[in-house]
Amino acid sequence: MVDQTRIGIVDMGSNAIRFLVAEATAGAIGVLESHRLPARLGRDVFHTGQIPEAGLAEVVDAFRRFRATCDRLGVAHVRAIATSAMRDARNRDLLVDRVRDATGIEIDVISGTQEAYLLKLGVETKVDLRQGRSLLVDVGGGSVELVLVENGQVIGADSYRLGALRMLEALRGEEASGEQFVDLLNQHLKSLEHRIADRFDATRFDRVVAVGGNIESLADLVLARSPARPANGNESLDVADLRREVLELAKLTVAERMEKRGLKIDRADTIVPAGIVYLRLAELAGAERMLVPRVGIRDGLLVEIVSGHVHAFAAEDHVDVVLSSCRAMGRRFHFEAAHAEAVLTLARQLFDQTKELHGLGGRARVLLEAAALLHDVGVAVNNDGHHKHSQYLIQSSELVGLTDEERTIIGLLARYHRKAPPAREHEDFMRLRRRDRTLVERLAALLRLADALDRQHASIVRGVSVKVLADRVELRPILASEERTQLTLEGRAVEEKGALFAQLFGRPAMLTLA
Repeated sequence: MVDQTRIGIVDMGSNAIRFLVAEATAGAIGVLESHRLPARLGRDVFHTGQIPEAGLAEVVDAFRRFRATCDRLGVAHVRAIATSAMRDARNRDLLVDRVRDATGIEIDVISGTQEAYLLKLGVETKVDLRQGRSLLVDVGGGSVELVLVENGQVIGADSYRLGALRMLEALRGEEASGEQFVDLLNQHLKSLEHRIADRFDATRFDRVVAVGGNIESLADLVLARSPARPANGNESLDVADLRREVLELAKLTVAERMEKRGLKIDRADTIVPAGIVYLRLAELAGAERMLVPRVGIRDGLLVEIVSGHVHAFAAEDHVDVVLSSCRAMGRRFHFEAAHAEAVLTLARQLFDQTKELHGLGGRARVLLEAAALLHDVGVAVNNDGHHKHSQYLIQSSELVGLTDEERTIIGLLARYHRKAPPAREHEDFMRLRRRDRTLVERLAALLRLADALDRQHASIVRGVSVKVLADRVELRPILASEERTQLTLEGRAVEEKGALFAQLFGRPAMLTLA
């Protein structure tokens, strides 16, 4: 019998695959079964670019066993996600197809920003992030995830291809212990330091939260030296103690770490490179202590599903997170916030009042809102051609709560907020699926009108009332003050930028003051 409260979770990392069955009752989540398979997908992917046949067979067999467990326990929903190694594997689609055919389970290969968002949800089950600034750090096998949270809202998230297993593969052939190995690891991390410098400048963190199997093992080793400080599932770890432990482990060979510290084989080699990353990030953040809550993206995924979002990562489910991330990006590039917010308000109102024409849903509305906030962000590069610079910056940045495909759409919307409309000669536009090209055209038409209504960047028009008629669409502005104005510039801008709207919907948009 299927139990609607029972959930199956699969987290396919670079170093292991974790399977979990949980039950949600009365707002609480209890784990019924949990298994970890030390399948190192990243070992081959980071070296050859793909998963070998033996690895494919091992994963399919593991999923079959998990499917049997779910059937035995009457699990209603199963969600499987994959991270860094699967993102990089050239033959990932082959594995996804084989698992689906064998078990009916669909593997969702998530982006780094989606991973970061789930991490934040998981951490919130143990750590209160509602006040102050928090830095969340997850060092996995293939990537390092950094999430910046301010007063409970994600303001930035980045994913770096510098996971512990990936670093080991990069240093393959080197002795995996000793001072020289630590020096090599630190040198390898210099690229990370350069890329995150702007994230840490003049930033004070109220807490640094460390997540991942390696930091949990390190916490166990550190706390084992202090019987008076037993592990309680949410430890506060002294960075100086952590440094001593990592450097002592670095002096030991992998075999000695297993023998003297009781580490498993798939932990003994990655624990030092992971520890070096945690230490370097703590140093850059100026942290003397790190919280170790012993949670991960699986916990975040459970929160997602229990809260009602069985199909996770839909942008409309996370509109506050998406827009918070967009605003953070805008501030990073010194965007004109007042104009961006004015265009956002107008774009929302245009979207909601013209639904009978465009027929789009909640996801489209969020993409339009994100594009409204970021349409002028390219001015940071150069005002001339800034719409194209905006497209590049958006598509090159990490925006939490959005897929790569959605970020591409937002970038194109920013490009088409001025100058030439979508056209067949534009390669980026034509690479989209037909339905997404239609989406971009319709949203671009609305964004151009919203931008036109704030032509002076002075927020004179604070709202718009739309009347859809058989032969035209009337836009009646709601002014910010009682002062009368002819809105000459806005009228001309609506006429010019409204050409795409008229072409798509068969009627012109007209600014009406009466």
